[in-house]
Amino acid sequence: MSVGLSHGGTTMYTAREPSTEVLVGTMDGLVALRRSGGAWSVERETLDDLHVHAILLDESSGTIFAGAYRGGLYASIDGGATWEQRDHGIGVKSLFCLAKADIGGKRRIFAGTEPAHLYYSDDAGAHWDEFPTLRSVGSLPRWRFAADPFEAHTKHINFDPADPDHLYVSIEVGGLLESTDGGRTWADIDVPHPDVHRTVMDPRTPGRLLTSGGAGLLETTDGGATWNQLLDKTNDIGAYPDLLVHVPSDPAELYLAASQTGPRSWVDVGVAGGRIGRSRDGGRTWSVLTGGLPDRMHGNVEAMCIEEAGGTVSLFAGSTDGEVWWSDDAGDSWTRIAEGLAPICKSVHSDMLRGERTSVLRFSDGEQRERTA
Repeated sequence: MSVGLSHGGTTMYTAREPSTEVLVGTMDGLVALRRSGGAWSVERETLDDLHVHAILLDESSGTIFAGAYRGGLYASIDGGATWEQRDHGIGVKSLFCLAKADIGGKRRIFAGTEPAHLYYSDDAGAHWDEFPTLRSVGSLPRWRFAADPFEAHTKHINFDPADPDHLYVSIEVGGLLESTDGGRTWADIDVPHPDVHRTVMDPRTPGRLLTSGGAGLLETTDGGATWNQLLDKTNDIGAYPDLLVHVPSDPAELYLAASQTGPRSWVDVGVAGGRIGRSRDGGRTWSVLTGGLPDRMHGNVEAMCIEEAGGTVSLFAGSTDGEVWWSDDAGDSWTRIAEGLAPICKSVHSDMLRGERTSVLRFSDGEQRERTA
């Protein structure tokens, strides 16, 4: 059994027994870590020279998908030993996120890209079609990203636990979009801040939605009509929250990864100060997890997944410093199971930690945007 650890792939898993393999998406390919007893080691490395941004395991077809930033989409039917490009119909090379859902009796795979588009496949990736109306919402003219190539991306795809035709798509930076008809039509949800990273839903409480992103951690209990702030930028975990997961059987137990400050400041200070926090009351109160983790990481946790299996809750966290951390006791204690890998990160974030300077460009609309040098 395997799980995938990547910035834009699946983040929550359930299984009968804890997995003995974790597939890690790095800036230089996919690394498979294998557990024997309590020790982990690198089993193989594939997809060299590709920035593997998203990993999705489709058990219905026995296919592993790997989406590469500026590299296309790849598929493996032999457990990740060999790969073939499988993105016919996707008109964009930068794959940002992947998701899956059972809709109308079929397994549907979703792919989000940069620039922000949304594609789907009903035949295990052999053919892809686009949801063109995603780009017909009113917020479209305001979609943009703060670094080269200044194009917003489809950051995260999620589904209402009670209705997979009810989709939520996070646009970075642009907002939160909703479709109630399987992706045929879309509408903007009015959010307090357009930098929406991810959504998490509680299946026991219809209408309750949590979002991480530029405004911190937000909550709505009425489907987006009104919002409450659970964590602002002064919280102990970090001002820039991103990865957000919950225990599948207990959505009140949440885990959040955040950097101390936003990525633009990493260029000057040289550290991201990543931390992981846990809440056991639905996000009302939080504690910073240590138990073997550095108090503040040099890098940032940019990939995190949770697996509930065999009565245990395991977490995996990957950082921009090429480290993988593992907990098999719901975050109480952590072990570093890999180091020295290529950065495990989103698009340009590892460049910022290396101190790359930016130049400011002024556009015709009067706005200043920065280009990574």
